[in-house]
Amino acid sequence: MAAIFLLGLIGGALVNVYFPFPIWPGTVIRVIGILPLLLGVALFVWARATFRRHMTALMPWTRTTTLVTDGPYGFSRNPIYLSFVLVYLGLSFIFNSTYVLIMLVVVMVLFDRLQIPREESYLRGLFGDEFDSYAAKVRRWL
Repeated sequence: MAAIFLLGLIGGALVNVYFPFPIWPGTVIRVIGILPLLLGVALFVWARATFRRHMTALMPWTRTTTLVTDGPYGFSRNPIYLSFVLVYLGLSFIFNSTYVLIMLVVVMVLFDRLQIPREESYLRGLFGDEFDSYAAKVRRWL
């Protein structure tokens, strides 16, 4: 599903090449983009390390063996997707592209309405009340 993030990013960047529509004039916005980009990378590394520590699959199409609720999963049920959003946001600022920013919103809605509910249904079926209790305490995004 990371391909959806990538396709949205590429699509927005291509439109921006032919029809530039900056978020903010000047280079300050490009420098500001470094912060969410780095935060996103750090969050991804932390989430991946947490999965490895629990020895469970990172990819959503692979069987999950453990419900991970610590590390970044203590404040977000989807820290990997959140890390993608932060990287994407940073890149939209670095590219200074309103189109990339608009595509980020589209991608987030697609994930929130299509991908995440399927994954949560799978986890609910696998872990039952344990997942419901976790979901009641930890928000989907932040």
